[in-house]
Formats: sequence, C-alpha cells, structure tokens
Amino acid sequence: MPVHYTQPKNDSVNISDLHFHAYQQRQLNEIRPGQIIKNSMQLVPAGNFHFNNATWMPNEYMGYAIVSMLNNNPGNEDLIKFLISIQQILHENIQPINGFYMLPADSLHQTIANTLSNENFKKNILCPGIEACYPAMVANAFHKISMIKQDHPLRMKLIGLSIFGTSLGILGVFESKGDYNRIVRFRSGFYNNEKLHDLDIKMTRPFIGHITLAYCEQKLNKNQKEYLASIINEINENIGSQDHYFMISNTGLRRYNHLAEFQDGADFPVYDFTYR
Repeated sequence: MPVHYTQPKNDSVNISDLHFHAYQQRQLNEIRPGQIIKNSMQLVPAGNFHFNNATWMPNEYMGYAIVSMLNNNPGNEDLIKFLISIQQILHENIQPINGFYMLPADSLHQTIANTLSNENFKKNILCPGIEACYPAMVANAFHKISMIKQDHPLRMKLIGLSIFGTSLGILGVFESKGDYNRIVRFRSGFYNNEKLHDLDIKMTRPFIGHITLAYCEQKLNKNQKEYLASIINEINENIGSQDHYFMISNTGLRRYNHLAEFQDGADFPVYDFTYR
C-alpha cells in the first residue's frame, strides 16, 4: 500500500532495503504477541475514509505506485478468499462498530515501490502537467532494470497479522533468499533511474512484505486496543499453522485517487518477474 511517510529533510540520509536475514527477523518480530499488544497501543485513525449515513466514503489521496495486485497475479484465487475471511472475522469482533474500513478484495495488493502521493504527487507531476508522459517514464525505468527473469513466480509466505500504526495487515516472509533479492534488485534499479530521481522519486522506506486489510478510522480507547490485540493474536495462532502464499509474477504502475481503488491504464507499464 502507499504509506504515509515523511521523508527526512536531510537528503544525505541513506535509506536502503534490509538484508535478507534482517528482513525475515523483522517480520517475525512484528507478529509476536507482545509486539502486537505494544503496536495496538500506538494505533491511531488513518483519516483515509469516513463513515457517512451508513456508507463508507473515501477521502482524497492521489498518486501512483508500483504494485502487485492479488487479482492480477495467477494462483492467488484461494488466497483472496482466505484474506476476505480474515476481514470478516475482524469485522465481526473488533470494536468500535464501524471503527475500521475493510478494503475491497479488488484493491488488495503488495506495494513493490512507492512513487509520489498526495502533495508530492501534485507538486511534481500533476501541477507541472507531466502526468500524460509519466507512464512512459516509468516504462523506460522498467526497461533499464537489469535482472534475469525466472520460470517461477516469487512466493511470499504470509505469516500473521500486524498493526502498522493506522492500519491492519498481514505480513510476509520469503523461504527463498533469491525471491527476496529479486524484489530488492528491482527496487534498486527503479529508484536509481536518473529521470525518476529528478522528479524526487526515491526510496523512503525499506521493502516490507505486507497486504493491508483494513484502516483504523475511529479513535480506540485502551480497552478496545487491548481487545483488538487479543483478537489478532488469536487469529495469528491459526495462521501460523497454515501455509498461505502470495504468488507474485508481475508488478506494474497503478493510479489512485483514494486508497481503496488502484486503476490500470492502457499505457501503464507492467514488469514481469517471470517469462510470459
């Protein structure tokens, strides 16, 4: 998902992706019961959606991202059903009522690379009037990424729910170091593209394998946060005994006006991690 993140003003700060073992450990730590309780205490409303007369309405949040959509990568049909079932459990159990917006199945995705969103998008792409040529710039960046394609998709194993500050999502690890490194190499090639860098497109956070399922949209009291943590820990006990994989064959440019719909376009580039 596109993440609310403030880039440090000091451009000399070097942000890079984690090494494989550090990445795996980071993900496993985030689903430990004690960490879930700690994260629940820091949960705040996202401000991405609002509940109006029995209907959820999105708030504007515009931009582009390089994402792998679940429904646009073969082999994820059962995974989508599983994630919908998790959303249903959350919806039926956590409080307050209508405190969380459950993302529609068609919007579920893994963000491979953030580009520009909200005010940065307006400043660097929309207002200068270069949006029409932006997909071609991204396509050119894809073309210059040097990476050997494989005959199999990347397999990200989903290990448990976590709390991200304003949202709930499910985290992923990689059983194959090679699969993780394919993502890291793609991101390195993409963010090192000179023309994109001139638009202020740069790495603002390390890659974190996750699929966002819900946004918190009401303030929770301490009891509600503790109860949320207990529900998530209970769900994670079941997830830990199962094998669920997100099969990632491709990623591509998507446009969004809000965070519940990621639009494709006729000229939007797609990068294949595998042979077609």
